[in-house]
Amino acid sequence: MIEDTVPASKKICGSDCSSCRTFPAPYRRIGESASCRFTQRTVVAGDRISFPADSLVRILFVLEGGIRIEDRNGLQRTFSAHNCVCLQRGTVFAMTAVTDAHIVLLSMMHRIEFCESDIFDREMPHDSVVPTDVAPALNLHPVIARMLAAFFEVEALTECVHFHRMKAAELFMMIKVLYTSAEHAYFFQSLIQPQDNFRVFVCNNYDKAASVGELASLAGMSLSAFKRHFSEHFDDSVYHWMMRQKALKIFADIRDGEDNTKVLMSKYGFKYYTQFSRFCKTYLQATPVQLIDSIREG
Repeated sequence: MIEDTVPASKKICGSDCSSCRTFPAPYRRIGESASCRFTQRTVVAGDRISFPADSLVRILFVLEGGIRIEDRNGLQRTFSAHNCVCLQRGTVFAMTAVTDAHIVLLSMMHRIEFCESDIFDREMPHDSVVPTDVAPALNLHPVIARMLAAFFEVEALTECVHFHRMKAAELFMMIKVLYTSAEHAYFFQSLIQPQDNFRVFVCNNYDKAASVGELASLAGMSLSAFKRHFSEHFDDSVYHWMMRQKALKIFADIRDGEDNTKVLMSKYGFKYYTQFSRFCKTYLQATPVQLIDSIREG
C-alpha cells in the first residue's frame, strides 16, 4: 500500500490583485496557501493508496478508469471517469483502483484562502440543506478535465511551486463559474467556515451536533453570539430549526418507504412511542402512524 503525504511548506506571495473586480480573491490569496500541489497517478486494477488523517484536503479527479474510496468506518463509494471527489480533512481514506485508472490529485491546506468567501457569495435558497458527505462528488466539467490533462505536459513547470498555485487559482476560478452555489456548498462542505457563509456552515454541520451548544462550539462562537447570528440568518430559534430539520428527515424516510416505527425511533433517538408521536404531531401535524398511512394511501 502506498501512503500519500505532502510536505506543508509556506511561502507568502506579495502580489496585490485587489483591483480585479471579477476575481479579486483567488490571485490575491493563492500565495498564502500553505500547501497546494497537483500530482498525477496511473494505477492498475487492485492498486491501493491510503490517505492519512492530516490537515490536508485532497481532491481526486478521475480522468480515466474507475476507483473506490473507503473511509475509516468502512463506507465505500465508487467513482468512474469524469468524476471528482473531495476528501474531508482529518479523516483516513483508502483508494483502490477498480480498473486501470488515471487520476490527478490536488492536495492543499484545509482553508480555501485563495478563494476567500467569493466562491460562496451567491445566496443559497432560504430552506437549503446540504447533504452531509465525507466524500462529496461532482461530475467533472470537460473544460477542467482538459486543463488537468495538460497540466503535466511541461515537465520543468511541474517542479515549480508557483505554477501549482497559479493552476489552483485557475481551477477554482473555473469551479466558481462552472458550478452552482449549491454544488459549491456540497462539494466544499468540510472547508466552509461561519465567516465564509454562516447559513451553509449551519446546514452542513447541524446534524453533527447533539445540542445547540455543541453546534456553537463547532462554529467557534459563544452560545449567545451563535444564537444572534442564527436569528439574523434564519429568522428562527436554533432549537426549533434543528427540530424541524429532524422532522423533515423522518418524513423523508417514511415517504421513501420506511413504515416501522421502532426503526424510526431508534434512528432518531426516541425511547418511547408517546415521545415520538408527540414530536411528529408538533412538527409534522400528524402521528407517525397517520403519516405512514397517508403515504400508503397516496
